Amino acid sequence: MGISALKTIVPAPVEIIPAVSGKFVLSNLKTVSAAPGLERFAVEAVDSLRFFGVNAEVISGSEAQLTFALDSSLGAESWELVVSENAISITGGDSAGVFYALQALVQITAAASAEGPVPAAIECGKVKDSPRFGWRSFMLDPARHFQTVETVKRVIRMMASYRLNILHWHLTDSQGWRIKGGVVSDDACLNTMTSGAYTIDELKEIADYAEKYFVEIVPEVDVPGHSLGLATAYRNLACDPENPGIELCIGNPETLTFVKKVFAEILTIFPRSRYIHIGGDEAALTHWEKCPRCQAAVKAGNFKDLRELENHFMRQVAAFITENGRTPIVWGTGTPFDSNTVIQAWLDHREPARHIANNCKCIMSVHNSYYFDYPADQNEAQRSWMYSLPEEAVYMADPFVIWESSWKDHLLGPEACLWTEYVPDWRVIQKILPRLGAYAEVAWSQVAVKDYYDFRRRSGWLRAAGYEEYLRSLI
Repeated sequence: MGISALKTIVPAPVEIIPAVSGKFVLSNLKTVSAAPGLERFAVEAVDSLRFFGVNAEVISGSEAQLTFALDSSLGAESWELVVSENAISITGGDSAGVFYALQALVQITAAASAEGPVPAAIECGKVKDSPRFGWRSFMLDPARHFQTVETVKRVIRMMASYRLNILHWHLTDSQGWRIKGGVVSDDACLNTMTSGAYTIDELKEIADYAEKYFVEIVPEVDVPGHSLGLATAYRNLACDPENPGIELCIGNPETLTFVKKVFAEILTIFPRSRYIHIGGDEAALTHWEKCPRCQAAVKAGNFKDLRELENHFMRQVAAFITENGRTPIVWGTGTPFDSNTVIQAWLDHREPARHIANNCKCIMSVHNSYYFDYPADQNEAQRSWMYSLPEEAVYMADPFVIWESSWKDHLLGPEACLWTEYVPDWRVIQKILPRLGAYAEVAWSQVAVKDYYDFRRRSGWLRAAGYEEYLRSLI
């Protein structure tokens, strides 16, 4: 075959220890069993491996050729996989670790089965792994071009296959309000690009689906800018009711009351989401400068300008999230926040340093390294503000840049973002899939085991073996 199937795992594990000799013949894998509490992984293994021609059944007991077990000493999300001539064993530090080991086994099986199930075999050896970052996030934007429930689930399942564990869900923007039947009137769903909104039940369904695959939802309602739908549906919350604009009126006390009501509902819809994203970026000053209420609020609060008023408004929203037992996240704008607010850095690579100086934790999402709407190759349309972002550029984007020693305790991890102004639903998977493995290696793999040319070898072999066809089949 010319390649070791054991050495095709993406993202790269901490350590692969090949045996001196020996192989496990995949056609001999007839039975799968799991320790109590892990039975679902035995079922998932049977379903997943069948895609590659491996036909096995779940049995009870420990005599199966493939077994699943727990060992808490390995640590959260960590795992080990051992291949001998007669058996394969998977051990996880927790359920997530067991799941991630299974995803690695699926990749190994794909690589070994490239020429069909008859000659398929895996070299004997041991794989040990654990994550570099606990925060390994991907952002999906249905507010511009709407994604169906099925597409969102596909994205979550692909993320999980590459050991990504946070879905930042940008549910609102000026082009669309994607929460239907809640406290916000459906009139806010302008749907200026494509129609669609998620019912409360669908939002909960997707959150439950994500949890099954160890992905946590971080819902976002973006205020006070990016709010054309809200300002149009609730003109009393706009600076100029006749010409609402895309910013809410931050000089109107009713605005904060209403926004808190919206986030109270978000907290209810997503009770297991530890983090709530409140937006806070790219608000223009045009309407605020002309608004008597905003100008009066600047004077009453002794703020030096409208940006200080805006920061005061966002701090109050953040405090509401904190008071309700969650952690607020805001887009980095250069203005300071309390240390219990997480800053998502997107403007430039030095941005986290400014917020770390205020003792805030940060997420690294700098646009020219992590924005998946940017073109992956020269055949894609490229807007004036976009950078080319091929797979190699994604791979080389270390979240710490060169400041690991000073940022280590403050950087949660990276987040790749797919904005969809120019990405309709049917292109979402195409935009994600070519670069998802490279990004996953940034988010998961230790620096010592990263090598771009080795990544190209591994990912290229998996692609040639049909692994991406397997990913496209998942939901």
